Amino acid sequence: MAATWTIADAWVFSSIEGTGPDDGYTLTHVIAKADAINHAVLTEAEFTQAVPRLIAAGLIGARAEADRYWHTETGQALYRQRTKRRGAFGWTDAIPAALRRLGKPQDTAWALPTGVFDRATREYLQRADATLSQHSVRPQDPADLP
Repeated sequence: MAATWTIADAWVFSSIEGTGPDDGYTLTHVIAKADAINHAVLTEAEFTQAVPRLIAAGLIGARAEADRYWHTETGQALYRQRTKRRGAFGWTDAIPAALRRLGKPQDTAWALPTGVFDRATREYLQRADATLSQHSVRPQDPADLP
């Protein structure tokens, strides 16, 4: 069966920002944005399948050893063109169709060092938990009500 672009490929692409290794996203940032735009946490399998496909298509750059992921000029243009009128959540309509127009994805082997994805996910979840704790509203004590 021939490879096809998946919604996870589009999700990973839409979760990456930056224009090069100096301002690209860390894996923790990619995971955080992915959760923000799709209300779910990426899996390592989704990420490690999407990244080499997106690299082969010329849409992103990646340096796993430096923990940086970014859009290439081609990727930036595709993202801006496809989402400019749709906003941050318009990726679900625009990006999968744009990827399909590129033809079949090219699958190649690509992996992160053992434990890197799990550490980035834990870091994101700890930061999210700390943020929620800082901003949570505590219920009023009924004794304080008029």
